[in-house]
Amino acid sequence: MPVLQEVAAKNFPPVFKFTSACALALSLFSNPVNAANVLLKNGDRLSGEVIKLSDNILTLKSPLFGEVQLPWKQVLELQSDEGVTVKLKDGSTAKGKVTLSQQGELIIDQGDLGRSRPLQRADIAMFNPPVVDNSVKYTGRANLGGVFNRGNSEDDALNFDAELIARTPESRYTVAAEVNEAESAGVTTTSNRYLLTQYDAFLSEKDYLFVNAKGEQDELADLNLRTSLGAGYGYQFFETELAKLSTEYGLAYVNEDYIVAPDESFPSLSLGLNYERKFWDKRLVFFNNNDLSISLEDTADALFKTKIGLRVPIVENVNVATQLNVDYDNMPPPGVKKTDSSLIFSVGYGF
Repeated sequence: MPVLQEVAAKNFPPVFKFTSACALALSLFSNPVNAANVLLKNGDRLSGEVIKLSDNILTLKSPLFGEVQLPWKQVLELQSDEGVTVKLKDGSTAKGKVTLSQQGELIIDQGDLGRSRPLQRADIAMFNPPVVDNSVKYTGRANLGGVFNRGNSEDDALNFDAELIARTPESRYTVAAEVNEAESAGVTTTSNRYLLTQYDAFLSEKDYLFVNAKGEQDELADLNLRTSLGAGYGYQFFETELAKLSTEYGLAYVNEDYIVAPDESFPSLSLGLNYERKFWDKRLVFFNNNDLSISLEDTADALFKTKIGLRVPIVENVNVATQLNVDYDNMPPPGVKKTDSSLIFSVGYGF
C-alpha cells in the first residue's frame, strides 16, 4: 500500500478512500506556500511542516493527516521552508531552507549567509535537534523508618537512607548514605552505616567514566571500617523520567579495618548494575541496585550487595517504601555469617 494511502487508512474510516493524487491536491491546497514538499521513492508526494529527523525517521506535520512518520531512506526528494535546523554528524549545525535532490545531494540555503557546500545524505544526523539544557538538574530522596516498643518488650530500630544527584548533560554527581541501627532488650542486633560519593563524566549520551569513594561500617560483622577508592567505565542504556538502567565496570583499591580479625587491603574488580522503573502512571517505583567486588589477589574473596524494593507515592513528593537489603561475603571474618539480610519499611520524601 502506498504511504499516503496507508496513512489515510489509519486516520479515516474505510468510507474515505483517497488516492495519492487526491491526497497531494488536498495537502497542497491546505498548506502555506513555503511548506516542505516530500517525494517518496514509491512516487507518493506529501506537503507539510518538517518537525524533525531523528533515528532515520522524518516526521512531517500535514494539515490533512497530522504528524506522519516517514522512513528517511524512502525520501527521494525534499524541499523545506527556511526554518529547519540541520545537525551534521560532525556536530556542526546550520539553519535554513533544505533541498535534497534525487542524487542524494543536500543544500542548505541560509539566505543572506549564503548556501552551504553540497552535502550528502549520509552527512545528516538530525533535523531540528532538541535544545540542550545545560542547567544543573537535582533529584533526591530521603527515607526514614523505625520501630520503638516499650512494655513487655523493648525493641528499637532505626533506618535512614538518602540520595542526592546533580545532573548536567556532561556530568553527574551522586552522594548516597544509609544508616541501620537496631537493639532488642538492650542488646545491639544491627549496627551498620554506608556512604558513597561518585562523579560521572559523560563521553557521549550513553558512555561515561567514573570515580568513586565508598565507606562502610558494620559492628556485628566485625567491620570497623571498609574503604574503597575506584574508577572505571559505565554505560547508560537509558535515562528517562520513567526508567533508568546503567552498568559499571571498574577497578578499586579496598582497605578493610576489622575490630578483631586481621586487617586486609587489596585491589579489586568492581561490577555494578542499577535499574529503576516507574509503573501505573508513576504511582509505583521499582528499583534494584547491585554491586559486586572481587579481590584480584584471591578471586574467591568476593562481596556482593543488592537492594531491591518498591516506593509508592502517597501524596506529592511523599512516599512509603519497602526494600530488601542482602549482603553476601564469601570469605567473612571468623564467626560472621556469609549472608546478612534486612527487610526495611520506611516513609520518605523525594524530588
